[in-house]
Amino acid sequence: MISNRKRIINISIIVLLGVMSLIIGLKLKVFSYTFDSIIPRSGYQVHTWMTFTGNGDDLLVKTYLPISGKRQTVSNERISSPDLEFRRSVTSLHSFGEWTRYKAEGPFRIDLYYDIRIKPIVYNIDPELTIERNIDPSLESYLLGTDVIQINDPFIKNLAAELAGDDIYILSVLRKFYDYVYAMGSRPFKGTTDAVTAAKLGEASCNGKSRLFISLTRQLGIPSRLVGGLILNNGSKKTSHQWIEVYISGHWIPFDTLNGHFAELPGNYLSLYKGDEALFRHSRNIAFDYRFNIKKVNVSNDRLTSYLGERAFNIYNIFSAIFNINISFRVLQFLLVIPLGVLVVTVFRNVVGLNTFGTFLPALMAMSIQNLGLLPGLFIFSFVILLTVLIRIPLDKLGLLHTPKLAIMMIVVIFSLLAISVLSNLLFMEVIPSLNSALLFPVAILTITSERFALTLSEEGLKKTSMIMFQTLIVMTFCYFVISSIAIKSLMISFPEILLAVIAMNLWLGSWTGIRIVELFRFRNLYFEKFK
Repeated sequence: MISNRKRIINISIIVLLGVMSLIIGLKLKVFSYTFDSIIPRSGYQVHTWMTFTGNGDDLLVKTYLPISGKRQTVSNERISSPDLEFRRSVTSLHSFGEWTRYKAEGPFRIDLYYDIRIKPIVYNIDPELTIERNIDPSLESYLLGTDVIQINDPFIKNLAAELAGDDIYILSVLRKFYDYVYAMGSRPFKGTTDAVTAAKLGEASCNGKSRLFISLTRQLGIPSRLVGGLILNNGSKKTSHQWIEVYISGHWIPFDTLNGHFAELPGNYLSLYKGDEALFRHSRNIAFDYRFNIKKVNVSNDRLTSYLGERAFNIYNIFSAIFNINISFRVLQFLLVIPLGVLVVTVFRNVVGLNTFGTFLPALMAMSIQNLGLLPGLFIFSFVILLTVLIRIPLDKLGLLHTPKLAIMMIVVIFSLLAISVLSNLLFMEVIPSLNSALLFPVAILTITSERFALTLSEEGLKKTSMIMFQTLIVMTFCYFVISSIAIKSLMISFPEILLAVIAMNLWLGSWTGIRIVELFRFRNLYFEKFK
């Protein structure tokens, strides 16, 4: 009987692996699937938060919002602005958000989240290209002077003439202007620095240097404009950035006279607006504050969904009807990777020999902390478990029935998650911006886990319970890395038949009779004795 079961399991495993290999082979050979559009790309998660206090007057806050273009792709945008009216306006140059409130009083907060992927760009300017004299009328606004770009000021006129001389080649002239401005000292000035002031001081911040460069180019009839945005690096900051674009032969070509980029931009320059604008505008006397929290991550290839849409025999098209009822592409990815997280739990329990609270708890909790991040997620999970266990002690002494006691513990879990979210918003947002997502934890699972923790503590003691808790956190960590992997999500959405291999693996693990790794270590003296 046992041998027949084993034979059936082995045949089932072979069939499952064979079907999976056949389907993947058909996709690669017949339906032209490739891995180029599946491989994730480097990108950034950006969180911009703004806080302010209404003083009883009408309230207005405006800022520019990121938009997708040839160089950058924006995804997963989410805006949270309770008690404020929000309106988005889009022009050919930029998009901006406007938040208003009539007779506003008290504190307000705006949170803007989005993922961004940016391509580095490099232009090769023809050295024989001369300065154009017949400018398209639509570009005339990019040749005008302003109060801070003083192209008609004698100082700017003389400087432009001195630097350019009789040169008529645009590349050569731009190089002379660029080298002069770039060689100036760099100093962070608050407020607005105009072109003349920057030139006379011989030092300026990004906006002063950019305005000086624009004033020189416009003086010679070369269209140019300011670009505002962010330089994306890991961490938290309040500094935005400005650079220049020059119109040459039908292209707006970038220059950064502060950081040394000539006709190029790296892959971490996020463009938010065009023109000499302020990133934020708001009502007076509202104690306005803001900050950018930036995290470099791997993001889905921006070609993935269009790539799958062009391929036959894929789950993306099969589930297209689901997307029409607001089941997102992201949810579909999570559904496909959860079995892999559960497989990780199975391997650790059956092969490694670790004990965990709950069979699938580590995988479910790992999925719940995706927005939090690993370390904040582990911290909140451990904190809530310990807090509810402490609450359970006096409840046990009261002799309450099991179900009412669980109901009280669930309320404690809810209030503790609320408290963590509120405190993180008030105190720790600049350091740990993800803690305000603590409410995403599944309350029921946390409550039941707390109950199991307390029971184990009373029956097995502190040492055994602490060890199980530690092992649960280890398995949860491995599940997190599997479930949060963009590469694995992209692979599963393209080749969901891999789940057949997961079933085969579980069949094999279900019939596992070998010694577990923990037991091998525990009884290592006896195990190796027989080989002497």
